[in-house]
Amino acid sequence: MNHLSGEGRKTLERLEVGLQELRDDPDLQISYEGEKDVIDIVFAGGGAKGVAHLGAIWAFDKLGVRFKRLAGTSAGALTASIVAAGFDCEELVEELFNMNFMKLRDGFWDQRLPKLAKIAAVSTSYGMYEGEKLQSWIEHLLAKKNANTFGRLPMGGVGMLAPLDKHDGPRLSIMASDISHSCELFMPRDLVLDRYGNIRPNSFPISAAVRMSVSVPFFFTPYKLSNSLIVDGAFATNLPLEAFDVPDPGKARWPTLGIKLGSTKPGKNPTQDLFHFGLAVFDTMRYGQSRMTYQNYPTRMCRLVEIDTGEVRTLDFGITREQKEELFLNGARSVLHTLKGEDGRGIRTVWNFGRYIQLRKRWGFPELDEPYL
Repeated sequence: MNHLSGEGRKTLERLEVGLQELRDDPDLQISYEGEKDVIDIVFAGGGAKGVAHLGAIWAFDKLGVRFKRLAGTSAGALTASIVAAGFDCEELVEELFNMNFMKLRDGFWDQRLPKLAKIAAVSTSYGMYEGEKLQSWIEHLLAKKNANTFGRLPMGGVGMLAPLDKHDGPRLSIMASDISHSCELFMPRDLVLDRYGNIRPNSFPISAAVRMSVSVPFFFTPYKLSNSLIVDGAFATNLPLEAFDVPDPGKARWPTLGIKLGSTKPGKNPTQDLFHFGLAVFDTMRYGQSRMTYQNYPTRMCRLVEIDTGEVRTLDFGITREQKEELFLNGARSVLHTLKGEDGRGIRTVWNFGRYIQLRKRWGFPELDEPYL
């Protein structure tokens, strides 16, 4: 892994040894033999913290795990879409690890405008950046795999993907928030609704769905879909972990694992003006919602890979290479610890699909008014 420092590569080599030992452990059972070593995966939002997703994906790759269906919110939507397009692990890291996300801002207005002008810009457009550069970059990236719409996503076993049958639902699902109707927007499922103009999901660009999901209020302008304003998916749910659940856990054919980004020592948010105050409120809401959600429902804890993101904040897109490296390593380390059941993680023993199903049956789930899929 040439992207890491010498010490980082040594740490990664040790993690790779641990992952190989886990892969050889006879007690490890990711899923049943009929669908061996496959999972559904859901990526949480977290902005710059999303670099940790790459480390988690690397660890799953070393374990030989492949993904059936993927879902995500905000930065998690970006990660999920690229994996769903058929990029393999090496390509994914190559595209994202060294990416300078500061270049995806439209105009760098936060540096060029005085404080009062910034407040005026936010008050008129509800965001500092239009998000067009970000959407264009995603479109270009997905087009490399000819997978830039929901209907073009591969259903076969390419990259990090396992083969998927059409009756299992869409390969990729993306969460955004419709603030005009105070509800979630789960794509591609909800695109057919009247309020969005009865869009044909198969032809809808994934880059637009990701653009909606990452629209942090005050930072990116809301996306207008028909007559609705769409913003960051974290307002609906930052980690839609139940996206692929069936009513009877005993009928699940493979597990769903969620990648959650959190911090034991979050960095301090600047609040010197209205713009940064709004971003701080949003970041605090995201953090508090995630903690309360997973503390309340033990059944979620058994399938959660929680990655410590240190002091990196959601909008720290100028993070250093050292911070990126630490996020990557923490992502890989968390997958190893969770599937080994260390420190009370996961199912608290070496991962076993039968045990996972037992825990889900024991604890049950709150009933959803409307299933995601």
